[in-house]
Amino acid sequence: MAIDEQLADRVRDALFARGIEWEERRMFGALIFPVGGSILMGVRGGGGLLVRVDPLEGERLSADAGRYYARVADMGGRSMGPSWIDVSPDAVEDETGPAHWIEACLRRAP
Repeated sequence: MAIDEQLADRVRDALFARGIEWEERRMFGALIFPVGGSILMGVRGGGGLLVRVDPLEGERLSADAGRYYARVADMGGRSMGPSWIDVSPDAVEDETGPAHWIEACLRRAP
């Protein structure tokens, strides 16, 4: 499935605006953005985000997502654990959605 290049550009712009240096890799069916050698987040094939958050925040972020609809990510039917969250494409249609999740990812980042 193709990566949402417009969303990827929005993530790039947001990271650049925050002065964050990142790399890019394709894995997990997503375009992944590692920061400091650790995965920060990714843009999923078909839209939406795969985000990596502090595991102590993961369940609360998913439960409190509201219009930023999200759920704990799974890989092949197995949960990836509370630090990996799939964010719905609908949740990142405007600028506030990606910004919300980038901030959550940055709280976990090394």
